[in-house]
Amino acid sequence: MEHHILLNICAIFGVATAVVIICRFLKIRYIIGYLITGILLSPNTSSFFTDMEEVDVYAEIGVILLLFTIGLEFSFDKLKKIKHYVLGGGSAQVFFTILLTAVLIWLTMRPSWEESIFWGFLYALSSTAIVIKTLQDTNKIVTPHGKFILAVLLFQDIMIVPLMLMIPIIAGVGGNPLSAFGWLLGKVVLMGGIAYLLARFVIPYFLKNVMKIQSQEVFLIALIFLVTGIALLTEQLGLSLALGAFIAGLIIAETNYDHMAITCFLPFRYVFMSFFFISMGMLLNYEIFLTDLGWIVFWTLFAFAVKAVAGILAVKVLGLEWKTALAVGFSIAQIGEFSFVLAQSGLQYELISPNNYQIFLAVSIILMSVTPFIVTNAEKIHPTLQKMMIKNG
Repeated sequence: MEHHILLNICAIFGVATAVVIICRFLKIRYIIGYLITGILLSPNTSSFFTDMEEVDVYAEIGVILLLFTIGLEFSFDKLKKIKHYVLGGGSAQVFFTILLTAVLIWLTMRPSWEESIFWGFLYALSSTAIVIKTLQDTNKIVTPHGKFILAVLLFQDIMIVPLMLMIPIIAGVGGNPLSAFGWLLGKVVLMGGIAYLLARFVIPYFLKNVMKIQSQEVFLIALIFLVTGIALLTEQLGLSLALGAFIAGLIIAETNYDHMAITCFLPFRYVFMSFFFISMGMLLNYEIFLTDLGWIVFWTLFAFAVKAVAGILAVKVLGLEWKTALAVGFSIAQIGEFSFVLAQSGLQYELISPNNYQIFLAVSIILMSVTPFIVTNAEKIHPTLQKMMIKNG
């Protein structure tokens, strides 16, 4: 009997362990190690994985699990404490990024307006996993720019839902855009109503009875059942599995069992995260660096500049000092995890070509690779610029 899935899991995590150990020795962040692992195991690199559809399945599982953990840790109390930054700074950052990206790409490349807006969507999100982990490791999460970054990333995590839902509409799927938007809004309202009923009555009652067994293992199994069940429900409504997973996490987070759920899933969180980044690396064809290196360099600089400017503008809109604005702008100047999700959706709806998709993956991995160094030294940017201005002045 062939143990196909078991062999794949063994290969994925065996190579990941070796690569992360090497990265640790070289003082490279483990997330970069996961991306490198994915590239090494990619069907484009080795013959171990020969079916790209299988890789897509692994990527989707990683997305679902990652979105669930984010929804599970989403705290409305935390949100209230920094709501001014979240609503003001977060919305400004997303708006400025989409606007600057769409306008500049349309002016320089002359694609359709749908493609231009879609690229704005891709650039609007930053890497929650890498930035927050780096801020925590360097004890900078409580600094002024750390709090603002946290607020912006929280808003971006919320925005992934409407951005995902908007992609079929800007792609022209479903006929008239107005009716398509109305139909989509109706399904969202329906899902919101179902989520409310589940959160208010069904799931608390269900988990209360599960807790009577007094078994953490059974509680974990029940959580997995809820996640998969709600994810499949959203798919049946024509939405997405990932959206369902996020909603499942959000629902459970609002129950009295949220702390136990987080405790149960905490050991698996980084497994989920590693699975996601490895699967993203597996989708990259390394040959794109040989055929389109010039475009990769151009779009890397373009993405970094646009995101940095948009982040700085978002901070200055709220009247904060330049030191904070520069630290925030440069810290979030990378492509986010969920931009991969949007890119796959755009590929499905032909808003991005396969070649541009590969360029996008390459740019994302490069920017993610330099992010820990930038975030760690973000507070030094303003003093350094001041010294340069004084010296040249």
